[in-house]
Amino acid sequence: MPRRKTLLRYTGQIMAVSMLTFLLFSSGVIVYYILVPMARQASGDLAALIVLSAQTWVELPPDTRPDFEDELYLQHGLSLVSAEAQLKPVRYKSPYLRFLETALSRRLGQEIQLLDGGTADDWAWVDVPMAERTVRIGFSSKHNDASPPLAVLLLLLGGSMITLISSLLLVRRQTYSLAQLASATSRFGRGERPESLPEEGPEELAVLARNFNRMTGQVQQLLTNRTTLLGGISHDLRTPIARLQLALALLDEKSEPELINGMREDLQEMDLLIRRTLELARGLEGAPQDEQLLDLAAFLAEVVADYRQQPVAIEWADPPPCPMRFSPLALRRVLSNLLGNGLQYGDGKPLEVRLQCDGAMAEIQILDRGAGIPEAQLEAVFQPFFRLEGSRNPATGGSGLGLAIVRQLCDLYGWQIQLVPRQGGGTKACLSLPNSRSEKNSH
Repeated sequence: MPRRKTLLRYTGQIMAVSMLTFLLFSSGVIVYYILVPMARQASGDLAALIVLSAQTWVELPPDTRPDFEDELYLQHGLSLVSAEAQLKPVRYKSPYLRFLETALSRRLGQEIQLLDGGTADDWAWVDVPMAERTVRIGFSSKHNDASPPLAVLLLLLGGSMITLISSLLLVRRQTYSLAQLASATSRFGRGERPESLPEEGPEELAVLARNFNRMTGQVQQLLTNRTTLLGGISHDLRTPIARLQLALALLDEKSEPELINGMREDLQEMDLLIRRTLELARGLEGAPQDEQLLDLAAFLAEVVADYRQQPVAIEWADPPPCPMRFSPLALRRVLSNLLGNGLQYGDGKPLEVRLQCDGAMAEIQILDRGAGIPEAQLEAVFQPFFRLEGSRNPATGGSGLGLAIVRQLCDLYGWQIQLVPRQGGGTKACLSLPNSRSEKNSH
């Protein structure tokens, strides 16, 4: 019901404006109160446009002026040329043209006369002194000109049509938006990808179109990611499986410990790849309901402590308590991937972990001094199976799924992850977490 009232309110406003326009149009067509003020306003606007156009043309570089002249003619119907030939003043001046001369003279501080181009195209010209030169701008003499006979005709015919036309346009606008939505949902139901709906009109229809566009984009991205996952699994598992088959064939002839160890490593590689793939697949599912109110500083200290046994030092200063509502399982998976990348690609240099918390937002920073990531690939590294290192060796290039898992989990929980190059080398991973506790309390 509230949505229906809002739509009815919107419809009522349009109808009220139409009726008010009809009443004003029927009872207020008087030259002194309508035509003259409109002509003065229109002439003032045109005078301001002419002066601004001349000033802009003078200030532009010479090589960009032709483009500006074309745009000025297409958008406003003004023609800008150099003032070389002498022109005579316009003989017959309608009230609109007289108002325009007055407005130009007032803006330029000197008497300005409209000039006749000497042709039969009813164009008028004006010489605008600007920056020690004169710019000539032309326009149609019928530009925004008021016509009393036309006003009388519109008084007799137009007033009675305004309400009817407005009502028809309003109904057609609403039904057309709903028809577009119905057609898009039908195509979407058949497995096609519909074009984005225009997010305009009443609030309800705009929100509905926006949500539908977002939904179709998310579903399409989901299908793309799953296709990528299946293709990546098929591709990455083919090599270790082939090596295992060859090793098993050799075991019948000669059994060696190194060969068995190689098989174990292949199995571990397969297990890691499958586990990472499953983690990424879980990130594509709906948002879980496992958020808890915890001390983020203590939680982060616990995660860092798990990595203190690594040969690379981790610099961490315990910050003040930071109560936040978050998913500990998801955040631990994100931090584990980021810390693992920092330790693996940090060239053995100390890793810094920082926490900034202001109550409404918390930011976790993980800083390394490794080779860094090229700026052109800062977003590409979040794609599944993308590796900066070209080989397929997981010891040097990783599985290509760690940062993809991070991005999926961040999108799922409304977190923000960003990789920023550091001066002097290295990468800073910034993980921003909004405090959902305050959002829930506000509702």
